[in-house]
Amino acid sequence: MLDRLVTLLPPGAREALRTLAARRPVRLPPRRPGAEATILPGLDARPAPMAPLHPPAAINDNPLQALHDAVERDLRASGHLR
Repeated sequence: MLDRLVTLLPPGAREALRTLAARRPVRLPPRRPGAEATILPGLDARPAPMAPLHPPAAINDNPLQALHDAVERDLRASGHLR
């Protein structure tokens, strides 16, 4: 996929990418022993509690059926449907 993307770039950009890819990666200095990541003093690092999961209201919960029932109830009440 990247090969196809590179073909869309102008030739100057392709040469710049080739130059960047040819460079050797920069080596980071070794970490000092005991230099772990520090957490701010007042910050609680524990994960927050999750909200409880509730099952669906009903397995056959269909909002369109509820709308159909409401329209039918209104039509029966107005006398347009027996």
